[in-house]
Amino acid sequence: MPARKNTSPDVIASLRSVVPGVFDAAQRSGTGHRKHAVALYKLQLQCHDADTESLTGEDAFNKEFIRNLNKILGIKKREPSAEKVVKLVATFVQVSYEKDMHAHAKRKAKPDGDNDTDDVFGDRGGENEDADMDTASSRFAELLIKYLLQGFQAKEKQTRMRCCQIVAMSVTSLGEIDEELYFDLVKRLTERIRDKEAAIRVHAAIALSKLQSGEDSDGGEVTEALLGLMQSDPSAEVRRAVLLNIAKPPGTLPYVLERARDVDATNRKCLFLKVMPPIDYHLLSIEDRERLLAAGVNDRDPNVKRACVRMIGESWLTFANQNLLELTSSLDVVDSPAASKVMQALFAAYPEIPENLQFDQELWGALTPEMAFIIRSTLEFFCERKDADNMDKHLPEAMQLARLLELFGARLETEQDDELRPDFEFVIHQLLLIAKMSDFPDELGRREMLTLMRKMILVPEIPENNIEAIADIIRKLSVNEQDFIRIMVEVVSDVRELAPAVTNTSPEDVRLEALLVSIKSLIIIKYILQRSFDTLSEGSSMYGLLTECVVPAVQSSETVLQEYGIECLALCCLLDKGLAVDNVMLFVQAVKQGGGELHAKGLAALLDIAFMYGIADLAASLGEPKDFVELLYAELESSDARVQAMAGEGIARLLYAHRIPEPADVLEELLVLYYHPSTSGNDALRQCLTYFFPAYSYMSSENQAVMQQVAVSSVCRLAGVLKQQNTDAQTGGATHGQAAQQIVTWSDPRIFDAIAAMNTGSSSLRSSARMGSYTQIAIDALKRIFSESPATRKVLIQMGNKLSLDENTPHIQLQQMLVLARSVAQQGVFSDMISRNALARFEATLLKHLEVESVEDVNLESWLEEPEMAPVFEFISSLDGDAVDASSDDGIGSVSEDEGASASDSEHDAAGKHSQVSVLSNLNVRSAIPIAANAGTRNPLKRGREKHIEELTREIDELLESDDDDGDDDPNSYMSAED
Repeated sequence: MPARKNTSPDVIASLRSVVPGVFDAAQRSGTGHRKHAVALYKLQLQCHDADTESLTGEDAFNKEFIRNLNKILGIKKREPSAEKVVKLVATFVQVSYEKDMHAHAKRKAKPDGDNDTDDVFGDRGGENEDADMDTASSRFAELLIKYLLQGFQAKEKQTRMRCCQIVAMSVTSLGEIDEELYFDLVKRLTERIRDKEAAIRVHAAIALSKLQSGEDSDGGEVTEALLGLMQSDPSAEVRRAVLLNIAKPPGTLPYVLERARDVDATNRKCLFLKVMPPIDYHLLSIEDRERLLAAGVNDRDPNVKRACVRMIGESWLTFANQNLLELTSSLDVVDSPAASKVMQALFAAYPEIPENLQFDQELWGALTPEMAFIIRSTLEFFCERKDADNMDKHLPEAMQLARLLELFGARLETEQDDELRPDFEFVIHQLLLIAKMSDFPDELGRREMLTLMRKMILVPEIPENNIEAIADIIRKLSVNEQDFIRIMVEVVSDVRELAPAVTNTSPEDVRLEALLVSIKSLIIIKYILQRSFDTLSEGSSMYGLLTECVVPAVQSSETVLQEYGIECLALCCLLDKGLAVDNVMLFVQAVKQGGGELHAKGLAALLDIAFMYGIADLAASLGEPKDFVELLYAELESSDARVQAMAGEGIARLLYAHRIPEPADVLEELLVLYYHPSTSGNDALRQCLTYFFPAYSYMSSENQAVMQQVAVSSVCRLAGVLKQQNTDAQTGGATHGQAAQQIVTWSDPRIFDAIAAMNTGSSSLRSSARMGSYTQIAIDALKRIFSESPATRKVLIQMGNKLSLDENTPHIQLQQMLVLARSVAQQGVFSDMISRNALARFEATLLKHLEVESVEDVNLESWLEEPEMAPVFEFISSLDGDAVDASSDDGIGSVSEDEGASASDSEHDAAGKHSQVSVLSNLNVRSAIPIAANAGTRNPLKRGREKHIEELTREIDELLESDDDDGDDDPNSYMSAED
């Protein structure tokens, strides 16, 4: 063993000043951490060189390092100085590992005889390679990890977070560690990924993902724990940490792709921007590619859309060797619903791609589905941009398009392979879409194309999407709408007359052939009606189709014909109001008695007709408008999620268009349906209503007034349906309080004004009338507190605190709210401290806007004389009357049955005044807010109240004396205000 270097003993003594100096320097600057780490490494070597056999120098360095590290373990998250020290520690571990590996490689590169001449620590031999890697740095790293593992169980969350953070940043630089330490580290980190603090789970997940070994990454315990965390952790940061750091072999890719539907937009963006680009898309199945791209291009966040398009343009095209045709071939363009949108988004982000494409004449005759798709997408891109030069450059003439359609049509007829027929049908469909973009400038081409279209639509097995494209082309070739209807009516007649003859005389075959002809005729009629806008008249050719095809289909016993007939009849009704009024009951019958698709199409027809003409105009056939609304209510309770979503969307459209005479009740039903746990799985309905409620409330002040009107009643109705959900953490729905908060937000006129100012560019002032309807929410909530359950009361008082009161709030409503709040406090409605504190805060807000320091300064007598305050006092009086009836068994304040029967009307009037004074006397002026009371000062309100009571008592005595029948009555049986 080589001799140790002689080092001054002052090195160990200087640790107490040198190490803190390095830590201090690292905190002052965000750069230079590697320089400080190298200084610590050299200091560690010097201390090791000063070791005795008991390793005192190494121990001294380790203890001093840990002592300085302890000072930042309890510092909160995102403290800059602590973050810099953590970075220094991680850099030091990394530098030490790199230096050891470099020295080890250098020794191995030398001859065996020279292995011990350049030993870093002078205590190694070349005989044992494992012992050769046992250095002071490796021992320090192991000591550091063991020490930090003790902090994983600390009570303070900051300590647990810092320990996990340092381990996460240092674990990749540990090299080979003891097996026992490895399993202990995995065990402790697995415990920390279930910590209640999200920041701790983030660092634990990062550290755990770096411990995935090659054999474990395909499905070991560590991978399973990380996948479960990525799928179910409520924190978006934790899911993102796992997404970015977990190993991504083929086994974990399906779970990674699920993050394309993550609720957090940043996570979705990270998937497309950081996770997926390094992965070759050939490793994914076609189905996975389709789902990933569909989620990206259809994302509601524009940043996520851009990230998805960037992934395609910079990563996937690179893996496809910059060949757009190869990339398109990796997608199922024939059956893909998202391929067209993906291509348009790619062209919009990288316009140089379509501009550099060239389509030779030879290419048109040998079109494949992928090539036809690219050509159609390119021309569609130029058409949307109104790029006439590129359109003229690439778009074939009408005669050439007609020949191409005939060519591929002939190939389709002769093709015997059923697997290749869909490809030819797709190519023909792409050519039809290209023909729709043509202006048909030459008359010869127009005639040729029109003749071909009429010929193609007669093909018995033509797909429905091709019929729609042909209808669009014929509409473009027609002179006007009447000419289009004439041509299409002739086409329908040809379809019915030129039906292929059935060689087999079987009645079932004859019936099926007639059924197919009728279905095809109805499909063509549907596309005619969708492209017509003129009112139907009895003499028109379209009216003939109605009587010859549509009405028999509706009356048919075949369900499929009834479905198409109902759909076509609904389109006819949209063109003729009289026809709609005459047939609305037919659609009602389809909804009530039909099933499946017939039920859905009948409901869609009813909603469309009501949207077009309004419920009131259809009342002559429906009866009362409420009957129609009740029918829609029944559909909202449907067990079919599709029908329920259709009904919800239709009602929302009717409300938005002001087609419902009494919108308040209907809006309340939608609010309850939106938050009801039974609709938690109906994403279509929830998404529609999520957009509808703010759009409806902020469209006009009248709409917002309706929302304000139903706010309290909706919250009270939701109390029962959300009670179970509040205690069930797995439902994921809104709680009762969250629902109330959202409804108050939709009722807030401040947001309405902000949106109006943004749209018009000018600010508007809130009127007292609008603020009055807004603050009426608090008045209604305070009144409902007396009759609702404790859980609902708690939410109602919190609603009052969520209201935004300002200088435009009517003063009389502030008074009403204060009187009601005082009554709530006096009667002890709330038993929990949270609600009592909420009531106190609400009273404090009211006093602030009333410009009164305390409740004792309020002049309740003057409020009693104000007519606007009468409803509030009468309401409180009714509550007191109920209390009197409940205590009548004690004989206090009660009136006998005989005496009550002999009382006159004037006595009842006096009793009404008496009850208001009783309300005033029962109201305790002491607020729920703690205030200092002056016991030596008599309340002036009490003196005024007693005087008023005396006057009222004299009036009652005079009335009693004036009635002869009441001479034997005992005046003491009447309850006085003072009692």
